[in-house]
Amino acid sequence: MTRPVRVLPRTDNSLNDGTRMVEGTSGQRSTANDTAVTAMLGTDPVLTDVVPALIALPGMTPQTILTSGAPMEWPEYVGGQRRAILGAAVYEGLAASVEEADSLLHEGRILVRPCHDYACVGSVTGVTSASMPVWVVADASTGSRGHCLLYEGSERQRLTYGVWNETVHQRLVWVRDVLSPQLSAALRSTGGLRVNPIIRRALGMGDDLHSRNTAATAVLFQQLYGAVLDANGLSTSTREVLAFLSQNDLFFLHVAMATGKCIADVAAGTPHSSIVTAMALNEKQFAIRTAGTGDRWFRSPIPALDAKLFDDIGVEDTAFMGGESLITETVGLGGLAAAAAFSLQDYSGGSAQHMVRTTEAMYGITQVEHPLWKIPSLGFRGVPFGIDAARVASTGIAPSIHMGAALREGGHAGAGVLVAPVEPFREAVDVLEGALPTA
Repeated sequence: MTRPVRVLPRTDNSLNDGTRMVEGTSGQRSTANDTAVTAMLGTDPVLTDVVPALIALPGMTPQTILTSGAPMEWPEYVGGQRRAILGAAVYEGLAASVEEADSLLHEGRILVRPCHDYACVGSVTGVTSASMPVWVVADASTGSRGHCLLYEGSERQRLTYGVWNETVHQRLVWVRDVLSPQLSAALRSTGGLRVNPIIRRALGMGDDLHSRNTAATAVLFQQLYGAVLDANGLSTSTREVLAFLSQNDLFFLHVAMATGKCIADVAAGTPHSSIVTAMALNEKQFAIRTAGTGDRWFRSPIPALDAKLFDDIGVEDTAFMGGESLITETVGLGGLAAAAAFSLQDYSGGSAQHMVRTTEAMYGITQVEHPLWKIPSLGFRGVPFGIDAARVASTGIAPSIHMGAALREGGHAGAGVLVAPVEPFREAVDVLEGALPTA
C-alpha cells in the first residue's frame, strides 16, 4: 500500500542539480546543527496542565482562530479547513451563523493565524480558538512550551476533520466543560508527568507516536487514573472521563504533538543551522521551517498521500485539510520511527520489511540517533533525530510521514504515508547558503 523509499547515495557536498555548495559553509553548518540538536535533546518535556488557549498561548486573542500550516489569506481556504474555521467562529460566539462568520473573516474582524506562531500545533485542520482547552508541555531548563488541542474522540466526524454540526458542537462543549477541568486538576495534583519515559515505553510496545498511540495512551491512562479519581471524586462525570481515556487509542497523539513543538522550538533561531524545526500542511501546501531561517516557511504543493482507506471510500472522496501532527516526524517519531510500529500494516498499509527500510533510510537525513527513544526491532537503535534539510537536498531522500486521510466533505477516511516533497528543503538550503559568508 505504501510507496517504497528509494535510497540514493549520500553526497553531502553537492546538491542534486549538481550545483556546488558555497565553499566553507559545510563545517559552519555542521557546527550549527550540532548546537541545534544538542539543545533539542537537552529538553525534558513535562505535561503540566490543560488550559484554555486564550490563557495558555502567547499573543492569543478572543477574535483569533488558529489553523494548521503556513498562513494563507482567508479567501484561499476553500475546503474542510474553511468549514472548521467557520464552525469555530460560531462555537466561540463570534458570529451567529457561518455566513456571518465568513463576512467577519473577510473584514478582518475575526483573524486566522497559523498555530506555529503561537507555540501551538494542530491536528488536521488544526483549528484552535480561545476557549478550547490545550495541553501544556513545558521544559523547565529552557522555558520552551508546546501546546495542542485536546483530542475530540474517535468519531469520524469532528472539527479536526472539517466537520461542523450540532453533534460536533456538543462534543467540543463536553471536552471544554468536563474533560478539560478534570485532566487539569489531575495533572496539577501530580506536579506534571515527564513525557520522555512514556514515549520510550510506547516505542517499545509498538507505537510510532503518530498513527499509532495505543501503548502511549494506555501508559498515560495508567499514570492519570488514580490522579483523576483523587482530584475529582468518583462521579458520573469522572466515569465519563475515564471511559473516554480508555476507549480512544489516539488520545496521546496530541500530547506527543505538544511535546514535539516544545522540543523543536528550542532549536529555532540557531544561526546557519539546517535542522528542520517544523513540517506542516495547509489545504494546499506542504511547508517547512529550519532552525537557521527562523519563522520563514518554505512551501511546495502537497504530493499524493498513499493511504489505506476505510471500506466504501475511494481516493476521489478524499482531500487534504491541513495538519501539523507532522511535528512528530520533526522530532524523530511517526514515519521516522516506522520500524517500531509493525501493527500499522493493518491500519495504514505497508509491510514490516518496508517499515524497516523506511526508518533505515531516515538515518541518512538526520543528525543523530535519539539516546532515549529506541526501536526494539533495530536492536534498540535510537530513532533518527534531527532532520537536516541539507542532507535531504543533497540525497533526494525525503522524510516519510505517517498521517490520516480526510474525506472531501469532512470526516476521517483512513491513514497512510506521505513522502515529503524535496523542493522546500532545497529552497531552505539555498537561503541558508546565501546568508553564510564565503571562505
